[in-house]
Amino acid sequence: MATAAVTAAVWRGEGGRIGDDLLALALREAERNQVQGLLARACPDRLSGLLRSVEEATGQFRYNLAVATARLRDAGVRPVLIKADPDGDYVYTNFDLVVGDQWEAARDALAGWYVRTSAHSLEPDKLLLHPARGPAAHLHRTVSWFGIPVVAADRLVADAGEAAAGWLVPSPDDQLRIWLAHAVFQNLAFDLSELMAIRSLLRPETVAEAEEEAQREGWRGAFTAALRTARQAIRRLDDGDPLPLPVPLPASASIAVAREHVRHLARTGQGAAARREVVLRGPLTMVKRCRLALA
Repeated sequence: MATAAVTAAVWRGEGGRIGDDLLALALREAERNQVQGLLARACPDRLSGLLRSVEEATGQFRYNLAVATARLRDAGVRPVLIKADPDGDYVYTNFDLVVGDQWEAARDALAGWYVRTSAHSLEPDKLLLHPARGPAAHLHRTVSWFGIPVVAADRLVADAGEAAAGWLVPSPDDQLRIWLAHAVFQNLAFDLSELMAIRSLLRPETVAEAEEEAQREGWRGAFTAALRTARQAIRRLDDGDPLPLPVPLPASASIAVAREHVRHLARTGQGAAARREVVLRGPLTMVKRCRLALA
């Protein structure tokens, strides 16, 4: 019932009164799927406090993004903002900037803006720079997960467009591929906010270009499986059919990655990354599936 209430209000924009008890459960579902701001707008009379906090968090994100990217731009660094829409709600704890081989220059440019750093032990090519307030800048050498490269930074920059505020924005096919890769290589699922982002990118030419690039990057089978899952979920949401959220990927997507991406990395001279994926793929998949089952 809670999931149905969230999808009706957020996905299909359907009106109707949600009872107080159901609203509390729906809010938990909305937070799990990063759409609490949209739910608050659907129920502004009872979620006005939440709406204010979402708007404040979004404003802080936009401010931090503008300040950080201005410093980077002044230092000659051209960051690509991925997995974020500055025009929508943003309540996550960090924002992702791909800086490629300008890594050291990016750190130097942001010195004095951040007050501390942090990193994940399995993410050697990423670094979080935390300012005194609001979301951190999450620097990436390339688009990768757990140290396994997927989308090369140089190709990402070459195809990116310039945002009015100064950072680079991935091309539509890169955006689609990054959302699908995030599910395949990291989350093994799509939450509602991700499905909304993917839905806006499902133009035939965009899908065709993204599929061609995924083939070149060595994960076309997983791309196809993830895209199929996303499309099926989107159709069910459009039709009002019940489905679990987040929507899990089939095991075939992980199997496809294990089979084809490792071979691709080995074949293209990335032996260390291939060995890393062989070692990490199984344990990471098991951990993620357990977390999904317990959520």
